[in-house]
Amino acid sequence: MSNFSANKSGMSTQHQRRQSMPAPTPISTNVTPTIIATPPSATGTGILGGRFHSRHPMLLHGGPTNRFTAAFESLLSYIPRRRRQIRYPLVLGLALYFFLVYLYFQDAATWTAIAGFKIKNMSFNWDFKRCSYRKDPMLFVQDSSSILVIWEMNCKMAEMDLVWTPVEAAGSQQSQQQLHNDGREANIASTTINVLDKTHVVYTATISGIPAVNTNITYSIRPPRILSHLIRTYTFAHLPNPPLLKDREIARFGAISDNQCEVKQFFKVLKAMTEHHKVDYLIHAGDAVQEYDNLDNWQTDFASPLSYFKIGQTTPLIYTHGNHDYDVHGNYPYTGKRTWHAYTVAGVRFIVLDSNLDRREQDAWLEEELKSEECKKAWFRVVLVHISPYTQYWEKVAWEAKGEKHWGSFIRDRYVPLFQQHNVDLVISGHQHNYMRGQDDHMVYTIIGGAGGQLDEEQVEDYPAWVGGKLKFRHHYVLMKITGDRRLIWEAYDADCGSRLDAFVLHSRTEV
Repeated sequence: MSNFSANKSGMSTQHQRRQSMPAPTPISTNVTPTIIATPPSATGTGILGGRFHSRHPMLLHGGPTNRFTAAFESLLSYIPRRRRQIRYPLVLGLALYFFLVYLYFQDAATWTAIAGFKIKNMSFNWDFKRCSYRKDPMLFVQDSSSILVIWEMNCKMAEMDLVWTPVEAAGSQQSQQQLHNDGREANIASTTINVLDKTHVVYTATISGIPAVNTNITYSIRPPRILSHLIRTYTFAHLPNPPLLKDREIARFGAISDNQCEVKQFFKVLKAMTEHHKVDYLIHAGDAVQEYDNLDNWQTDFASPLSYFKIGQTTPLIYTHGNHDYDVHGNYPYTGKRTWHAYTVAGVRFIVLDSNLDRREQDAWLEEELKSEECKKAWFRVVLVHISPYTQYWEKVAWEAKGEKHWGSFIRDRYVPLFQQHNVDLVISGHQHNYMRGQDDHMVYTIIGGAGGQLDEEQVEDYPAWVGGKLKFRHHYVLMKITGDRRLIWEAYDADCGSRLDAFVLHSRTEV
């Protein structure tokens, strides 16, 4: 037999053997499967879902379903499958982004305004802007018949006057039109120019001889005719004497202090005050800036916020100097040179003192002022001094080691006895960054240093004058109202939430 035949025969035998093997038995489909219990997260009922049960043992946890988990799962389902591993960081990142956007728009006006202050100041510093106003006009009370007007430009113009006129209620339009004309029938206040540098030129003019009766004053800054676009016109109320209105308010004073270097919080304070109240005068108890010699501080941290709310131009300031806005040379280009003075407004005799100057000249002046007929006849005698006679909260290290406990001690040692002797009703101070109200006999002490600076919460002294009074560690402002029935109503407000922190009423002790 040939090899081919043998091979063929062997293959045939093998094929036959395969055909003779029995067919495999089919698998039965009637077998009951074994059920393995799985946690809810592996079956897709938990917050993580079944698709994660094989990822990591730490993911094998879950809980009852609710609307939140269903919504969360629905949100995650939009993320492509290939990016499932990063979907949680992605969702958290998106949530954080939208939260920050929400916070931004909650405070968008504040941030936008502050950015505008900074940009405007930089454009002036870099000399990008043509001749214009760096600081809009600001008003400072000089005495019962004089208001100081200060503004600043980035150029020097010799021919720039200030014209003003009393405005009657019926003739206000006529008076304003008169100011827009050549000003020959209006009062003209001469202007003094102080060049600080080539982009800081300060103009000062005094509105003097204001009528003794309560009236509105319209004033206008009048540049050369070729620069008529720089004309600025404003109106403010001046109330030297209280009208005979027994059941009505006759004047409102806003009061703030120590906004230094915190323009964001200062902006919020001014916004809260202007949104809820209309004030005739603004009391500032000092420390308007952090660094007196820093011209940018005066621009962005003080003048620009006041101009934004039209306070500086239409609300005269009753101002005292603090330790941060103290000029050793006594120039004070932005606030006026006088450091101690007095005047009567709406029945209140304001006595403005300088706690930076421990001088016998101020002592003698104060004693004569307290004896004056103007002081005795006023409904209320209010002292305004930056450092309180009784500073109780400060930084302990600075208070002891740096000797700051001695700042303004002459106010307590020499002036408080004079206050008590001559029936001073109220002492308003700042310096300490919080709100306090206390009383010593018939005299009330207040500290209103909450217009922006970081709050002081370390107690360094314990004076009896504050026992039984009020203490609040909040940024705030004060509204002081004078009524025709000879009352002084004091209200302190939280600048962040608007709630009233404190209130009291003083009745005039002056005989009619």
